[in-house]
Amino acid sequence: MNLYSPNIIKNDFHFNVATYSINRHTHEETLSTIYDDENTHKSGTASFIKKAAIHTGIMEILDYDMPEKESAVVAFQKLKSVLPLLGINCTFDEEAFNVYCCEHTLKDIEASTEQIMPILQSCFEKHPALSYLYPLFHMVMRTCYQQSGKPADTELLQAAKLLSKEVGSLETLYTQARDYLDAVIIAPSKQDVQLPSSTIAEIYHSYCLYASKQDFQSDALSAMEVKETFLPDIHTHTDTHSNTQDWIEYLNHASNLITDNAIGKYPITSFKQFLCIGIRLLLEDELVIKKCRLCNGYFRVKYTSNQEYCTRIYRDTSTTCNEYASRKSYKEKLFSHPIHTEFTKSYNRLYARIRRGKLPADTPLMDQLKALHDEYTEKYENTHQKDREAIWKEYIERNKELLN
Repeated sequence: MNLYSPNIIKNDFHFNVATYSINRHTHEETLSTIYDDENTHKSGTASFIKKAAIHTGIMEILDYDMPEKESAVVAFQKLKSVLPLLGINCTFDEEAFNVYCCEHTLKDIEASTEQIMPILQSCFEKHPALSYLYPLFHMVMRTCYQQSGKPADTELLQAAKLLSKEVGSLETLYTQARDYLDAVIIAPSKQDVQLPSSTIAEIYHSYCLYASKQDFQSDALSAMEVKETFLPDIHTHTDTHSNTQDWIEYLNHASNLITDNAIGKYPITSFKQFLCIGIRLLLEDELVIKKCRLCNGYFRVKYTSNQEYCTRIYRDTSTTCNEYASRKSYKEKLFSHPIHTEFTKSYNRLYARIRRGKLPADTPLMDQLKALHDEYTEKYENTHQKDREAIWKEYIERNKELLN
């Protein structure tokens, strides 16, 4: 099924609220929605994020990935540009929306949908986390089409108002979430603060209370937020028509949900909800966000890690930034090594003698020189610092003997 075909609003599809799922067994996350075909009474799944690495969605939507990628802010502006095509403004005007519904014909709605769908596809495919808005956009467009020429009913008015509120708040919430992560995860990492991310978040929460500052993630840090992650599941597993579970059964079920949290499912009804869940997962995994010193892209690691380079492929090489930097560091260290410095001098003198014809090209001296270099490099590295000068001088003498 083509989600972005303009004809999809003509079908009797109902899209449910998108669900964000994480699986810690496979270290994957997904974002999808279940849709019902009211004609065939069959259901299907539309996937927006398919088995990506955990934390990919939150990192991408907050632009903590590659610097050359189009910013999510551009997508926010594009989505805002779509609203007037549906008679909606970011400050919702119920009267203006009713006028739109009454004055627009089926062909008008079809024409608007043809303009809207490519924009939605561009925004949602580049920034999959925003796809939580798809069911809402679809519901508004489909209902406008079905009720064209008539005033909006209560359900359509509520959906249009919610869509206006969500799209209008995207950029503000994006800024607040980035400010929070800059304060709690990025800045402490730059200062080499060796504390778990969750602990820093708790300290920051206390600081915000002290300084009367806004704490974007305060709800997620409260005890109630923890309870909300499993209490609804307990209730859904209880048959409302049967006797209430006894205390021990209820306690055991709750305990299992708390301790076995490898798989989590979160219905996403707002952008703030997605951001809070994503940030909470970063904090639970004790991650920090760093900027790669080679490609300038962001990457996430444990707060205890001293890794400075990411695992993306570096430019047109076949190695990652981390591997490339490691090799470069090794070469720099090697060329500044006192044994290697002497070896280079000897190698150049020997090569000059070969070039001038004073030695044959297949002289065994070249291999002997390299073997001596390897022998004394290992000996130098395995010798205590205070005794290395003697090894270095011994190597120089052996070098002279070999070349003379």
